[in-house]
Amino acid sequence: MTGARSAQSGISLMETLIALFVVALLATAGGIMLTQTLRGTRLLEERGTAATRLQSAMSILRDDFSSFVDRASRTDGTSELPSRFYGQPVRSADRVVTFVRNSWSNPGDLPRSDLQRLEYRFEDGALIRRSWSAPDTAPGTIVSDQVLLTGLDEMSVRYGRERTWKTDWIVAAGSTETEFPDKVEFVFTFAEDDTMRAVFRLGGTE
Repeated sequence: MTGARSAQSGISLMETLIALFVVALLATAGGIMLTQTLRGTRLLEERGTAATRLQSAMSILRDDFSSFVDRASRTDGTSELPSRFYGQPVRSADRVVTFVRNSWSNPGDLPRSDLQRLEYRFEDGALIRRSWSAPDTAPGTIVSDQVLLTGLDEMSVRYGRERTWKTDWIVAAGSTETEFPDKVEFVFTFAEDDTMRAVFRLGGTE
């Protein structure tokens, strides 16, 4: 009688294999869920970082264009004629738009003008803001590059005044007939044809 009860109360090999199979399934499902959760969290963080960077870039662009002033400038050491505003279509590894802005912050109270020469460039899928520490560049002038956006598949720019839009708009230093654009439009194309359009008002124009 005792031997019979012991045989009946034991766990068979088949039951053990079934239990191990169920545990393995649960462990696999748990691993998949954990991986998906981590992947989703990372994706949210990446999108949050990208959104923050995009918002910062739009704020810088808006501030720069709204602070535009009518001031001729050119890069030192070139044969280029000075211009009061220089805007052209987006080309590979080249500048897009150049102008002078005012109200440049001076937290260190340095002995310099509050005018600053700016240039926006599109290089290798990146929007770059190049700045000079003075509107009239010379040897010793500090030049700084700031990458505002990366991962751009394409970028286009056009310049407008009232209902007129052009792909290039140049106002030479000695020009008295050419008017300034009153707005600048950027169209950014990211991966998977995700497109964003932004229009910025050019300050100091009528």
